[in-house]
Amino acid sequence: MCTILLSDVALLLYRICRCCRRIYVKLFHTIFHALTIPCVVVGFIAVLDSHNLANPPIANFYSLHSWMGLVTMGLFALQVFKGFVVGFFSFLILLCCEGATAAFRASLVPIHATFGITTFMLAVATCLTGLTEKAFFSLGNTYSSLPQEAFVVNSLAMALMGCAIIVGYIVMREDLRYRGHLLVSAQAD
Repeated sequence: MCTILLSDVALLLYRICRCCRRIYVKLFHTIFHALTIPCVVVGFIAVLDSHNLANPPIANFYSLHSWMGLVTMGLFALQVFKGFVVGFFSFLILLCCEGATAAFRASLVPIHATFGITTFMLAVATCLTGLTEKAFFSLGNTYSSLPQEAFVVNSLAMALMGCAIIVGYIVMREDLRYRGHLLVSAQAD
């Protein structure tokens, strides 16, 4: 859940911080994605430990949820690696000659954005399949009678779906895109 929240903020920064300088928005976008990395690592280790240390041990990577999680982590790692490496080297080259990297960086934006929203939606779908899997395994036949645990799981799933719909809508809205000329300046009367 921490991963979803931090990814939400990282995605929405380009829509909600339209009055800030672009370099600050990029910096915070990077920071929020960097904060997501430990959440992914801790979550992955926790899942492996819970499976391997159970008595009897539970098999790893046997369900749709686990494979979706693996693909999501792979896409996230690829996105983060590409973002940090390309960002770092284009920044270094930018120090020497700004025009040399502008077209290259601009050509990567649609790819980066598409992979970003795809990874986010896949992360939400992975959480939903994980919640469903855990509810069925933990509650068994009592799930259909809707005990408190089932109500909590269903509420959490609905909140995740709502979050995904709202974030997807905001990110795709053309009128909410970052525009450098909308910068707010303070002027005395």
